[in-house]
Amino acid sequence: MAYIIKRTGILFTVFIFTFLSKSYSQTLTIPLQDSRENIERIILQEKDFQKDSVQLKKFLAPLLQSSSKKYNILYYALLANGYSSFFDKTNSLSDTYYLLSIQKAKDINDPSLVIWTEMNYSKYLYYYREIDKLIPTLLKTIDATESINPNKMILPGETFKIFGWIMTTIDDEDLAVKFLKKSLHYTKTNSPEYASVLNAIGVYYFKEKNFPAAMYYFDKTIAVSLPISDNIRYAKALGDKALIYEKKGDYKTALELLQKDIDYSEKYKDEKNSMYASILMAKILLKEQDTSRANALLQKAEKIALSKPYYNNSLKDIIELKLNVLNGKDPEKELSLRRELKKIEESLLKTDGETALTRANWFVQKAKYENRVKNTQLQYEHESKMKNIYILLVILAILLSISIFFSFKKRLKNNSLEYDKKIIDHKIEKRNYEKKLNDANLDLDAHIKFLHNKNIQISKLKLELENIKQSPSYHIEKGKLQELLDSHLMTDENWNTFKREFKKEYNGFYEALMKDFPELKDSNLKIIMLQKLRFSNSEIASLLGITLDAVKKSKQRLKKKLGDKHNLLFEIIDMS
Repeated sequence: MAYIIKRTGILFTVFIFTFLSKSYSQTLTIPLQDSRENIERIILQEKDFQKDSVQLKKFLAPLLQSSSKKYNILYYALLANGYSSFFDKTNSLSDTYYLLSIQKAKDINDPSLVIWTEMNYSKYLYYYREIDKLIPTLLKTIDATESINPNKMILPGETFKIFGWIMTTIDDEDLAVKFLKKSLHYTKTNSPEYASVLNAIGVYYFKEKNFPAAMYYFDKTIAVSLPISDNIRYAKALGDKALIYEKKGDYKTALELLQKDIDYSEKYKDEKNSMYASILMAKILLKEQDTSRANALLQKAEKIALSKPYYNNSLKDIIELKLNVLNGKDPEKELSLRRELKKIEESLLKTDGETALTRANWFVQKAKYENRVKNTQLQYEHESKMKNIYILLVILAILLSISIFFSFKKRLKNNSLEYDKKIIDHKIEKRNYEKKLNDANLDLDAHIKFLHNKNIQISKLKLELENIKQSPSYHIEKGKLQELLDSHLMTDENWNTFKREFKKEYNGFYEALMKDFPELKDSNLKIIMLQKLRFSNSEIASLLGITLDAVKKSKQRLKKKLGDKHNLLFEIIDMS
């Protein structure tokens, strides 16, 4: 029996050793081609070896052994991440390897790799709240992303998400939401990354006091988190919803949500989120005068806050709340807490305290301004370099413009001369007909022929007016042609001459009109007399300078005016 137990123990030990050896002997799978897509696949294989730096190096070894310079750079960047996890604070080894990865990416002049290595370093500084070191690096990285297509970046969704998180922390809300929404576009939906970005956008709207929009994004975070079992993100979204209910004064719902947040955080071993939710819950309990429960939560949160130096900002909140709980009841303990609070505030001046964050925000705004100035200066320098070319182009443009201008002017002049010639020809033709008419003292037939000729001339002039609509000198030419066209219309003098000759030829008809239709006006007589001479409505309209519709309406009005006598009028007109 003892042998069996001993044998079983040996086998179990061998099994455990084999299992651990196998799990730690895993190495990266690296593709042959170091394309952007393959680099992303390698980064996504990253593992957290915590305190085992030997296995970390073994895991990353294929990257260093590769002939690809890009893979070598990934080795240093991921090794820096590993040492960050090993020390769980900023450390010289991580700093060295982060900066080495950035420099090597610059050496091979790979913008996408430079941006990713700088973002990777920024994430490390942000996590450990090295705000003063973070901002200069971050701003350079953001500036670099402006000159690259996001589709050519390495993990653009994560990069823009990190930018958004940091800008939210330093209260540059405009930039924060810009980067977070950009991140959504490049992040796979129904993934933990997508849920975290949705949650961050909700936090942005909460800070803006747009609670309906904040609630919408927190609910969306929950809807994405639950199906993919992203339990910590689900817990955080519940805690963030609690903040909205607290603002609305619904403390009961807020406390229920925060308790769920704490339960999930403890179940899935997220101390940081458990600490954060406990502090929020303690604040609400103090508002409800439940100091006993608040104090218990603060004790639990303080234990977590003391475990990491980068939790000092939360520790500051805890001490301030503990002072509220004491409220003058224990002066000696209060004094001790205030001394502790002062030390923490001094340390926060260099990390993520209010002063450091305000300074970081000022630095960002200053950098924005300097960037605008720099862009202006670069533009000026570029303009200076291109000055000679611009001067040459300007001279050529001026010469071309002068050439075009004179060519255009010449064409206008030619067109003008051509139209002047046409107008003169029309005027001469008109004058000859009128002179012939006046000199010979012609009869009615000659007048009719003259009127038909006028109609022909009017038609020609109307056609000319239509043809010159696209001419650059249209307005000038139109005036000349219109003036000539108007001169062809029947003037009072022409009318009186025509009327005199008409009466000679159709005296009986004219007398009948005057006797039987005394209500006829001169305008009616013109139309009736021209109709008697078999001029069509359109010809009458041209001669009188009115529209065809005006002729028709005039006839309709006359018919209405004459009533029963209208038929008699047209019987007289139709009589030869």
